[in-house]
Amino acid sequence: MDIFIIATVGILLGVSLAGPPGPVTAILVNRAMKSVTGGISVGMGAMTADFILMVLILLFGQLTDLTRFNNYIYILGAFFFFYLAYGIYKSSEESESYRKEGSGYLAGLTIGLVNPMQIGWWLTAGLSVNQKFGFATFAFLFIGIVGWVVFLSMLIYKAAAKYGGKVELGVKIFSIASLGFFGVLFLYLSVLGFAPGL
Repeated sequence: MDIFIIATVGILLGVSLAGPPGPVTAILVNRAMKSVTGGISVGMGAMTADFILMVLILLFGQLTDLTRFNNYIYILGAFFFFYLAYGIYKSSEESESYRKEGSGYLAGLTIGLVNPMQIGWWLTAGLSVNQKFGFATFAFLFIGIVGWVVFLSMLIYKAAAKYGGKVELGVKIFSIASLGFFGVLFLYLSVLGFAPGL
C-alpha cells in the first residue's frame, strides 16, 4: 500500500485518538496553563499507555475476550477521575505540592491505562486498522498524537499567558466538569454492567 496513504491514515487516526475531549485532555489542558512541557508530559504519559495497550491488544485481543473486564475498568476509572477532579478543585496558584507534580507523566499514563474509551478504541479501531492497513500505520499514529499534544499544549499556554485569570478559571472549570462527567458516566456504565436490568 502507498506510504502516503498509510501515513495520512495513521496521522489522522492519532489525532482522532488524542483529540476528542476526555479525561486526558482535561488534565493536559490544566497542566499546560503553567508550562508547555507540563501539558506535553501528560500527553506523553497517555501515549505510553496507548503503546502498552497496542502491544497487549494486538497480542491478546484476538485470543481472549478482554471486554469481560469492562465493569471493573469502569469502576477503577470512575474513582480515579473523581480523585483527579478533586485535586484540581483543591489546587491553587500557591499550591507548591500541585506545582511539583506538574510534569503529569504518571497522571497521563495512569489515566490511559484505566480509561475505557482508550481501551475500547484499541479493541475496535486499533484491531481494524491493523487488519486493513497493517502495523506500519501505528508509527504514523503516534506521530499524529505527538503533533496534537504539542499543538494543544502550546495553544493553552499562550492563551493563559495572554488572557491570564480568565483562561485559568475557564480551564479549571472545564477540567473539573470533564473529569466529573466521565467519572459519573463510567460509574453508571459499571452499574449497568453488573445489574443490566436497571
